[in-house]
Amino acid sequence: MRKRLLFILSAMLLSVVAVAQRHSYADESVLREGNVVKIRVKETGIHAVTYDELKKWGLQPEQVRVLGYGGNVLSEKFALHKWDDVPSVAFYMHKGADGVFGSGDYILFYARGPVGWTYNGKRWAHTRNPYSNYGYYFLSDAAGEQRLIDDAEVIDASGAYEVDWYTEYWLHEIDKVNLIDNTGVSGGGRHFYGETIVPNNNTLPITFDTKNVRQDKSMTCFAEVAVSAAEKTKMTMVLAGKLATRYYDAIPVSDFYTKARVDSMQITIAAKNAGEQQVEIRMVDAASGAKAYLDYVELNVPVDLMMRGQEMAISNTTNLKKSPTMRFVMSSATANTQIWCVTDGVNIQRMPTTKTNDGRIAWVGNNMQAEMYMAVDVAQKSWRKPEYVGKVANQNLHALREKDYVIICPAEFKDAALRLAKKHEEVDHITWAVVTAEEVYNEFSSGTPDVTAYRCLMKMLYDRAQGNKTQQPKNLLLMGSASYDNRNLLGEKSGVPQLLVYEAKNSTEETKAYGTDDYCGFMADDAGIDTKGNFNETKARMNLGVGRLPVRTLEQANQVVDKLCRYMDNAVLGKWKSQICFLADDGDSGLHIETADEGAEVLRKENPNFVVNKIYLDAHTQEVNAAGERYPLAKNQFDNLMSNGVLFMNYSGHGGYNNITNEMFMSTNDIRNMSNTNQGFWFLATCSFSHYDGGVPSAGEEAVLNPYGGAIGVLSACRTVYATQNEILNTNLCDTLFGHKDAFSYYMTLGEAVRCAKNMPNLYGDLNKMPYVLLADPALRLNYPTDYEIRTTSDLDTLRALTVHTIQGYVADETGDTATWFNGPMDITIWDKMQQMITNDNDETNEDAKKRLKFNDYPNVLFSGVTTIVDGKFEFTFNVPKDIRYNYGNGRIAYYAYDQETRGEGVGHFEDFVVGGSSTVEIVDTIGPKLEIYLNHPLFADGDKTYEFPHFFANIYDENGINTVGSGIGHDLMMVIDEDPTMTYVLNDYFQAENNSYQRGRVSYKMPEMEEGAHRMTFRAWDMFNNSSTAALNFHVVKGMAPTLYQVVAYPNPVSASGVLHFQIDYDQPHEVIMTEIRVYNLSGQLIKEFAQTGANGIQWDLSQMNILAGMYIYQVKIRTLTSEFVSKAGKIIISK
Repeated sequence: MRKRLLFILSAMLLSVVAVAQRHSYADESVLREGNVVKIRVKETGIHAVTYDELKKWGLQPEQVRVLGYGGNVLSEKFALHKWDDVPSVAFYMHKGADGVFGSGDYILFYARGPVGWTYNGKRWAHTRNPYSNYGYYFLSDAAGEQRLIDDAEVIDASGAYEVDWYTEYWLHEIDKVNLIDNTGVSGGGRHFYGETIVPNNNTLPITFDTKNVRQDKSMTCFAEVAVSAAEKTKMTMVLAGKLATRYYDAIPVSDFYTKARVDSMQITIAAKNAGEQQVEIRMVDAASGAKAYLDYVELNVPVDLMMRGQEMAISNTTNLKKSPTMRFVMSSATANTQIWCVTDGVNIQRMPTTKTNDGRIAWVGNNMQAEMYMAVDVAQKSWRKPEYVGKVANQNLHALREKDYVIICPAEFKDAALRLAKKHEEVDHITWAVVTAEEVYNEFSSGTPDVTAYRCLMKMLYDRAQGNKTQQPKNLLLMGSASYDNRNLLGEKSGVPQLLVYEAKNSTEETKAYGTDDYCGFMADDAGIDTKGNFNETKARMNLGVGRLPVRTLEQANQVVDKLCRYMDNAVLGKWKSQICFLADDGDSGLHIETADEGAEVLRKENPNFVVNKIYLDAHTQEVNAAGERYPLAKNQFDNLMSNGVLFMNYSGHGGYNNITNEMFMSTNDIRNMSNTNQGFWFLATCSFSHYDGGVPSAGEEAVLNPYGGAIGVLSACRTVYATQNEILNTNLCDTLFGHKDAFSYYMTLGEAVRCAKNMPNLYGDLNKMPYVLLADPALRLNYPTDYEIRTTSDLDTLRALTVHTIQGYVADETGDTATWFNGPMDITIWDKMQQMITNDNDETNEDAKKRLKFNDYPNVLFSGVTTIVDGKFEFTFNVPKDIRYNYGNGRIAYYAYDQETRGEGVGHFEDFVVGGSSTVEIVDTIGPKLEIYLNHPLFADGDKTYEFPHFFANIYDENGINTVGSGIGHDLMMVIDEDPTMTYVLNDYFQAENNSYQRGRVSYKMPEMEEGAHRMTFRAWDMFNNSSTAALNFHVVKGMAPTLYQVVAYPNPVSASGVLHFQIDYDQPHEVIMTEIRVYNLSGQLIKEFAQTGANGIQWDLSQMNILAGMYIYQVKIRTLTSEFVSKAGKIIISK
């Protein structure tokens, strides 16, 4: 007995040591060397590989190793992780009579499939791997240690509890339907259900083919069933004449989100039949329309310990921990029968056996934990065969150290991922690693697909930093699409390279059956462990920024990387980078406006250098037509703002996977057709806009994947979310992205900003934040224009109507000194006083019940123009319109500028001045402004044709300035189409004065989609003295019309054979995606050069890159939209020596 106690104490000590060292990591992976092949198994048990198969697979058979731990799903609790890298598995080598491993011989090894069994204190319960249908292993002839099964130590049998039976566990489970959406389009949660039971087919019989059942022992049957019914429903389970009953509560018609109620039934009864066991699941007296879905049935049955066949899985927990040891006695064994202890699946040992007086064999095992054994007849020839997967290239992720940024991607996308990582190194000076999903699985989940493997890789890098934050990883990018159907049970993702996604355990309630990538960012040892010791992802804090680029093809991967690289190059400077848009839906008693306005005010007050544009639908007039409710003026304002570009767009309101707002304000089709060069980051506090793990691409995905426009990144929900909690996340994110007191401290990446927003104490334990997924590169920093701050030095007098003022200022560097090297254009916008705006509550038809909300905004622009900064200083002059609000109050100025040489940018604001009153100097002006209007291009003539999305331009001049303030009744810049009041557009916000002028400027406005046919527009403008002028233009809309190519200029011309030739292409349709092709021919018609690109700007030909002779050449330029035919123009160029 002393020997046995020492053994148990040693085991306990080893267990403690293992826990203490559970986060130690191998310096290098065993997969770094040798020949390695991957195999897989469908089920748990003994598998054989022959000598000849090993040789065929390119291995040295006598040196073979078995590596891995199979297909059981990895624990979500770091404390329960047993293995680092791929451990060497002990196996049996059958050498035949000659004692030499050769042809005809084989190895036997214990392998685990995707279903694992654990004893939960009451019964053996299964866990199915939600990520894989197989368990994976490796065979190698050099990697790791070759381990043959050896004998376990003899355990003293004194006082052992003796058994001659064991528990056999059976499972019936079919995975074929996801209850969140049984069409498979937009499902969620990790569970799939099997057979359906309905009132007119209310019994589901299940047979388990058991044998040699011990009728003096108890068996247990456990079933889990989901029921969807509008009335309370009774379900029963019958086993051996015993009945278990469960009542399922009704799902009210008003509950849109609960798809089914889930509960379980259990029967424990003395076994009555030595053979097969029959189980019936029944629906009793259910209402019409009720449906039950079987998840699974488990059966624990006592069976005589009698050798049957060539292998048997054996366990017995009858007297667990009540005695230190248990003695098993088995009949019908032969001399070739071996007992293997397979409890941990890797350290397989052969149990010493003894013969009993009646010819049976016995062995003694540890009874302080639930042990698992295999009885194996090693002389048998017919064994399960693993499936050969393929050769594995040597790899060594365990050698990685100190990486700021990690990209995990399918192998198909690795080159694109490398380009992105190298761009970050160039721009952000960060360290990085690009690894394939397969490589991660190989070293962190035994080659078996498992999302926890991603987390384990990052945990290794995180732990190796030993708390040094500068060495810890900061961001993880998952570069690949996702599906709630991780195992592709429905077959919809066949052939699509994918990455796994963590799906919630709840699979019947839409708000709780989400997918989330946040899981991969939980690095703490006890991350997500609740007070009951269970894993709960809502209780975990993110330690990494995690984002996903949902690319499905190599083309998409390259397009998105191109898009991100362009953004990181900061190629397109301009006022758009100081613009923020807050969009709010109507309805729900103004809740969405309150959500949006809280975020907008946080941003406006904490960083007033940015311009906040508030588009709240309920503050606009709602129109109702055959298509339903619409807000045309608000939509046109939004469309133009997005077309010109915003740094950040924030939406609060209703939405779905294919649109936002009930008025279809922005649909997936709209997003696909976007061609906005200036792409911002979008946050949408709405439902399912980024249902990235569904069967069809969501609007959020389309915005990121659009190669020509859309968004540079999207944060939105993949499931139904609640507006109240959305408001908290919205405010948090606005604070983390823009809540900086120091104008120069914009350092957070998107991933870090989202991580910090979700980690704030006001969201601890909040389930609503979990569906919000970052579809973006988490290492990307927004291109904040905050290298410099623009400051005003003028001591302004009161800005009175019809007075002229000059404002001076300078560009400040981080020390506050003048940046004397700064030279470039500066945009200025000056507003009248802040006003209190009131919403309409359009959806409420009862006037007495309307809830009108108040919010603050700057609706009236006094001046919008451009000046030039010289040596860090500026000065500009403007005229105050007559139509200001004459009360006195503080106005507002916002600045944006960039240096033309260094491309450094600055923003600023000034509010320490008063607007109000009128001038005492009388000026006489009775002449209205001069107008020149056209569509798309200056060469557009009256009556010309245009495509269906024309762009309107108006050049305006008046010696005393143009009125754009909008506070005088009818004194707006106004366009009317076809004399239709519903097609009347106020264009004050789309006017900008020319550089250093308040007298001359231009309106630029993207018109709404026009119906085909003839139209007439009129445009009216007012000067500062409220004199007006009107111009008219006739035009004809042709849908799908090819672009008009007005002219092509190649310069310089002549060009040197070692110079660079530029092409300037003038065309209409500025908002369409243009495909450009250029071909150059010699005078003999021989093609000399051809190139193509998306877009018609910035095209150049570096002649020094080819040996070209001097002479005359012909070029042909062709352009088209994505849906039109090509149009072309040709010209001549002369190349000189």
